[in-house]
Amino acid sequence: MPTTTHDAEYQALIAERYGRPLTAILNEAHPAKPLAGLLKERHRRPAPPPPALPARPPMPDPNWAEHRAVLEAALHPRRTR
Repeated sequence: MPTTTHDAEYQALIAERYGRPLTAILNEAHPAKPLAGLLKERHRRPAPPPPALPARPPMPDPNWAEHRAVLEAALHPRRTR
């Protein structure tokens, strides 16, 4: 809806030049559904499934005993006098 005289003149110029109002031209290029319809569609569609991650077997640590000892030493520091 035109709010000022300038907007009204612009709308009239477009209607005169193209034979239809600007809103009709814009709706033709980008038809929009009402918001309520879009919300209903969104609720009807199920959520897309999460992407499947490839299953990788865990790689055993060949030096697990050494690494565990270092970890234990770091978690439990020695007492100082």
